[in-house]
Amino acid sequence: MSVSRSAGAIFWGLTLVAIGGLLLAYNMGYPLHIWPYVALYWPALLIGWGLLKVVDYIRFRRAGDNRPLFSGGEVVLLIFVIFAGSAITTAAHVSSDIGNIFAIGDIDLWDITGDNYSFDQRVERQSVAADSAIEIVNFFGDVEVRPAESNEIVVDVKKTIRASSREEADRLDREFTFSIEGEGSNYRILSNRDQSGFRGSPRQRFKSSLTVHVPRRSAVHLNNRNGRILLEDLTGNQAVANRYGDLEIRNITGRVELDNRNGGVTVQDITEGVIISNRYSNTTVKNVGGDLQILTRNGSVDVSGVKGSATIDNSYAPINVQNVQGDLTITGRNNSVDVDHIEGDIRANSSYQNVTIRDPRGAVTVTSRNGDLLLSFARGPQKNVSIDSRYANVTLELPSSSAFKIDARTVYGDVDSDFDGLHVDRSNRERIIHGELGHDGPQLTISTRNGSIRLEKRG
Repeated sequence: MSVSRSAGAIFWGLTLVAIGGLLLAYNMGYPLHIWPYVALYWPALLIGWGLLKVVDYIRFRRAGDNRPLFSGGEVVLLIFVIFAGSAITTAAHVSSDIGNIFAIGDIDLWDITGDNYSFDQRVERQSVAADSAIEIVNFFGDVEVRPAESNEIVVDVKKTIRASSREEADRLDREFTFSIEGEGSNYRILSNRDQSGFRGSPRQRFKSSLTVHVPRRSAVHLNNRNGRILLEDLTGNQAVANRYGDLEIRNITGRVELDNRNGGVTVQDITEGVIISNRYSNTTVKNVGGDLQILTRNGSVDVSGVKGSATIDNSYAPINVQNVQGDLTITGRNNSVDVDHIEGDIRANSSYQNVTIRDPRGAVTVTSRNGDLLLSFARGPQKNVSIDSRYANVTLELPSSSAFKIDARTVYGDVDSDFDGLHVDRSNRERIIHGELGHDGPQLTISTRNGSIRLEKRG
């Protein structure tokens, strides 16, 4: 007896149904952004296919059917899936714009029916108390928030409605309105189509860009999708969540908390702490008066001017940090690290790219793999240094007047020192530099494999 059909045919049939359903939902206006998830989860197709092939093997064996598990066409398809999936993942790691594969400029290639019609709306609320909490909800459009000239809330809405005719657009405009809800010290700005429980035409047909003026002393909580955000010149704690658009926050007296995806983040001149979560785009932060926390991936991180401590976790893109008065903690994977002038202690963990640290003033602890390490002191080290490295060269640049104790060891590498008075042992497989220069200096401990260690004298 033979089994006539492979379970793989059912698998690919269900896969096509799922893909077609997602694309149809997107075309009907639902805010689905598929490609970032394809870049991350496409190996699940191979896992599912492989499991079904195991089922086929058991079925064929019980039935006495000796056919091969993979046909020639399936082998070609397997190779194509692996190469295509790997290419998409690599593109996502190189560029944060993989999610915009169907967008050209301001043209949405899915937006192929009807015409766009523009409408304006203004909503105002007078006598708003200072220090109010103001929530703003918007989808499919930009949002700008600035201080008002007085204690009032003014919302200017630029609506773009996709419709088959002007008559239909006029009707839809009357059905699409923004309002300011609440009183006292709590307010909410949103459209009737963004309220929970709303049913009707897809929201993607209704695009809305907002310019909002609020009292200068306001705590804004902004939730937006598919548009750029600008928030500036406010006093109060600000919280912003955004997807698929750039985010810019400037000149805030207070704390800032940001959650963004698939859009660049720029933060500048914040008097207190900043917390940022971002994915698939770059993050730039300048002049923070408190602590800084950044959790991101697939986008570069550039930080300068932090009065508190900084904690950064990033993957697949460079990390550059300058002028931090507190401690600095970096967790990196597949990215380069470049650090300059940190007053506090440095703790860095990185792999597969080079690590460069200039002018550290506190203790330094570095764990690195598959990337060279340069540690350059502008003045003699004052606190202990610990370096654990593999498959990489380690170079320390030290002023000639430095005082320190050192224990540096490498296996399958070489050692070299510009400093007289240190013992250099190259007689065994493990090469060693050890000894002491000056008095009461910090301890420098270096351990590496498959890489060389060099101490260079500056000045």
